Amino acid sequence: MTEPVFGVLDNVGGPQLAEAFALVEPGGTAQAIGKASGLPTTIDFEQERHRGGHRRLEVFRVDSPLGADLAHLVKLLEGKRLDPQIGWRGSWERAPEAARALLGRRVRGKAVLDVVTPG
Repeated sequence: MTEPVFGVLDNVGGPQLAEAFALVEPGGTAQAIGKASGLPTTIDFEQERHRGGHRRLEVFRVDSPLGADLAHLVKLLEGKRLDPQIGWRGSWERAPEAARALLGRRVRGKAVLDVVTPG
């Protein structure tokens, strides 16, 4: 990422979260939803304070059942009011290919594996 963005969902944490937060536009938010890197995130909040812009960094944590929240997201998807930003899609049998593409940073967005149930 090099261009300013309004919002970020980061599931990697560490230096990537700090870099992503630095790109958030005034009024925007970075959501820390995971820590796949296993690395600590260090942000110079004094420097960020001087940048201004009323930007937020929020930590997402799951504390309750997700059924109602997931149902709401599905309705938004069905109504085309939420863009899931799928950058790669393929069958479950192509999972290794999807993993290589993600790890190689050749996918912009999410990778979706389609699972076909017998019957």
